[in-house]
Amino acid sequence: MCGTDAPISATQMLGEVSRLLKPGGTYMLITYGDPSVRMLHLNRPAYNWKIALYIIPRPDFKGPAGGSSMKSYLEPILMTEKGLLPPGFVLEDPESHYIYVCEKIDETELPTYPLTANVL
Repeated sequence: MCGTDAPISATQMLGEVSRLLKPGGTYMLITYGDPSVRMLHLNRPAYNWKIALYIIPRPDFKGPAGGSSMKSYLEPILMTEKGLLPPGFVLEDPESHYIYVCEKIDETELPTYPLTANVL
């Protein structure tokens, strides 16, 4: 996702990942690329992905007061409809790792209902 042909290469690579994943399959991307850059590539309707974002600071990161944050990094970050960080979100460590967990969904599947006498 870096370099002069990044948009084309990323589209080709992510298209193949999406094609190979079955519904329910998971693709994980661990990167330094923040959502303002990566979500442009990941959030395409053709991929049919539900995306969860986790932000993990460096292990040795110390907050402004010299201590580590009490916030849980095991919970995903709630993103906006456009797949970006919410307004006012404060990124504690600018050199964090971003973990994008993309679960393949199948929007064409219709719910199934058991047949009963009152349906017939």
